[in-house]
Amino acid sequence: MTYKLLAIVAVEPAHRIRCQQPHCGHSVYARIHIVEEAGQLIVLGSDCFAKRYGVGSASNFSGFGGGGGRPLTHAERELLLNNTAALLAQFEKERAIEQERAAAEREALRQRHAEQQQRLARLVQFVSSDQLRVPEHSISEVVATPPVLPVPSWAELKKPKSSFFAYCMEEDQFWVLMQSATHDGCFIAPAPTAFESWDEALPPSLGTVDVTRNVYISHMNINDLIAWFSSRCRKGSRIDSDAVAIHQFTLRDSH
Repeated sequence: MTYKLLAIVAVEPAHRIRCQQPHCGHSVYARIHIVEEAGQLIVLGSDCFAKRYGVGSASNFSGFGGGGGRPLTHAERELLLNNTAALLAQFEKERAIEQERAAAEREALRQRHAEQQQRLARLVQFVSSDQLRVPEHSISEVVATPPVLPVPSWAELKKPKSSFFAYCMEEDQFWVLMQSATHDGCFIAPAPTAFESWDEALPPSLGTVDVTRNVYISHMNINDLIAWFSSRCRKGSRIDSDAVAIHQFTLRDSH
């Protein structure tokens, strides 16, 4: 049977909704699957989704939500019941806004880096002028080589050709999000290193704790994780494909 899994969402247990699988009759609240089948949108519980399509989950799922499902507000729950297409359109609009914001942040970072390089080039030209006759050892003192930072252990977990997303939360807790190179999901790493009680700091709906690698293993897609952390970020964020640059950002207020 041809189908497309568009989203996995969740509602409060007290506001369960009815599974639309014929003859089911159960109310569900976690891992509610929104599916397009034969041009129609239907809402299924996870068990009925598995029975109807013969799979536990869709491979390479790139829709909205994941893990325990994207939590819905009361208004979003009403849309799910009365206008599911409008809810999906809202999700898509939110994703587009977040992608535009991320692109704007990347462009701003690129421009700042280019400006820094230009200032450095002008400084080198200034101190190297024959008119100044500055000794070479003085130039090396002015243009000092920045210290080499170690590559953090979580850097190797990132999917190739993707970016890191770093967020500074309350109490100066830094978290780094990255698409996984090993599973259909993401990793969430405490940074710059694992701090005390990091494994209890995030809700279980975001992922499971892996104490051997000091990360959360999440099956949510990167856009939903970005939306979750962005809405709670109070002290700045950074996007970069360079692990050392992200590590340096997380060192900013860590001491």
